[in-house]
Amino acid sequence: MAMKSKTDDLMISDSHRFPSRRKGLPSSLVSNIESGTDFVEKSVDITGQLKVLRELVSETTNADQTHSIILQHILPTTVEFIDQVNMVYPVDLVIAIVYSADAKTVELLKSKGYKVFVPPSIDYMLNSLWKDVAALLQKTAHPIVLQEVGGYFAEWTGQLAEYSAFKGCVEDTKNGLWRYQAAAAKKPLGVPVLSMADSALKRVEDSLIGDACVYSLEKVMRSQLASIIDGLRCGVVGWGNIGKSAAAAFKGRNAIVGIYDINPVVNMLAFGRGFYPLPLSQLLSESDIIMGCSGRRSIRVADLNDIKDGAILCSASSKNIEFDLDGFAQLCEITDVTPTLGSACPIEKYVVRDTGKSFFILDHGTPIDFLDMPLQGAILDCTCSELFVCMCELASHRRQPGIIELTDDLQVVVAKKWLRLQAESFSVPAASKDKTFYFPESWNWT
Repeated sequence: MAMKSKTDDLMISDSHRFPSRRKGLPSSLVSNIESGTDFVEKSVDITGQLKVLRELVSETTNADQTHSIILQHILPTTVEFIDQVNMVYPVDLVIAIVYSADAKTVELLKSKGYKVFVPPSIDYMLNSLWKDVAALLQKTAHPIVLQEVGGYFAEWTGQLAEYSAFKGCVEDTKNGLWRYQAAAAKKPLGVPVLSMADSALKRVEDSLIGDACVYSLEKVMRSQLASIIDGLRCGVVGWGNIGKSAAAAFKGRNAIVGIYDINPVVNMLAFGRGFYPLPLSQLLSESDIIMGCSGRRSIRVADLNDIKDGAILCSASSKNIEFDLDGFAQLCEITDVTPTLGSACPIEKYVVRDTGKSFFILDHGTPIDFLDMPLQGAILDCTCSELFVCMCELASHRRQPGIIELTDDLQVVVAKKWLRLQAESFSVPAASKDKTFYFPESWNWT
């Protein structure tokens, strides 16, 4: 009779405590494929993925009947978030961001009974949108909390503060936070602004956005330009969380990657991670592809002559901020060279009049990842849950005007639920006693 080894005991113990590795597709994906519904020309039903958000919603009360306004990227993946928020804080207005408003999703939301507004331009959003919100505040009988992406109300908090029903703004992005910080430097903000832009949980999302941008870029190159990324020189401008992700994604596709950041310390950090930092002029003159990841104006008119002839420029940042397209238009002839395909990415060719040098701008300089729904599944659940926790915080506590950072304890609430509901190994009963679920008290366990 064969003797059991210690290894056998360990294997039995591990099998008893933790689930075996799945073979093939996860059951949720199999279910989607077999029974998914037609959802905006997709054959997969993408609803039901926001498990953490759903649990948070089920646990949340709304004592003073606060309502909400949501300014978001209106994509198929946004619908479930809006539906869940609406269950606690009725959504009085959905505002679409101009460059990421999927027309069929807008119509779907309207068919569900939501009031949806698609502004005519980014300029309107920055300078006039506050008036639409003010008009709603003037008529409402309920308190209102606003969730936005991009800092579109940063210059108008004084006007919004005139309405006692307005409880404040939740801001999602670094770009939006910077707008509120710039406004606060000129004069005190009139309302509370709760930001999650610098939170640890937000960095989880940021670490994947760069990869999503490179994925969308690669699709455009293969389907519209008959080309691939492998072997090309790819320049990443801005080596923050998104820039790191983009650089790693380019490297993983066998590109020759250079980076530039305006912060000298960040350039040193990039060098330590195996990415060669270059002066901006050299990066622009040598790169076949340039991806702006800084969240600010990274390539100006002064840099125009440094751009390599025939280079492709695309953005990983909010709005059309990375490239000075208005300035370029003063010095270049612009031709639309988008292929005549139903869902093709817009491509514009810029030819510098003085030199004849040309380069290409993808998707009007707006974030290229929105061509392909950048966030999905468990990570989308993390982001949406964090947004909801921020909304709850403003809805349930009257805060003083100014910028407020999301606290660590609220992030821990989201993270614990996420591990239990989205991470397979933490979902089993044996894991419920793990120290991570008792953090931070478990620091001091003996």
